[in-house]
Amino acid sequence: MTTTHFELMDQCVDIGLRKDAASLPVLFMALAHADWRVRYTAAVALGDLRASAAVQPLLEALAIEDAAQLYSQPELPAGGSAGSPGGATPQFPAGTTPDQIEAWRRRGRLKQAICLALGEIGEGVPGVLSALHRYAVDSGENYMVRAAACKALGLIASPTSRAVLTAAAKDEEWCTSKEAVKALVRLPA
Repeated sequence: MTTTHFELMDQCVDIGLRKDAASLPVLFMALAHADWRVRYTAAVALGDLRASAAVQPLLEALAIEDAAQLYSQPELPAGGSAGSPGGATPQFPAGTTPDQIEAWRRRGRLKQAICLALGEIGEGVPGVLSALHRYAVDSGENYMVRAAACKALGLIASPTSRAVLTAAAKDEEWCTSKEAVKALVRLPA
């Protein structure tokens, strides 16, 4: 019997809820799954576990997402929100391929989940702060990712993030600037 991606997602959620660190290998395999929804759920569960062993696989997943062509699709017409649950079905331009539609659906979501997972895991693990600093102020990045990076930096609350968060607080996008301001308040004086 083949396990569906929904069953894999449920398994990831269960591991995270139970704080089952012995199941880290299962989550690492799910983080490399072909379906982005499974990878997303694995990232969330890894954040729930707060295991420093998850940092390197999460950083590798970010590198893979950075290499993906997620932002090359044409803009959707006004009122369309690709992949939004419960919302109207988006109207994709004629000729949009199934791969482009899936790219719209995952656009930024996996990076957002990974940034938040890194924030849950915390400071002191090499690579975490530098990755979050980069995403917090990367104007070419989706606003959800920038906001998630700022929120994650607030969870870690390292004084070394002050300059990055101060810059992000000036972001023209409201969610990003507000998450940066909230994170700045959490930093030690």
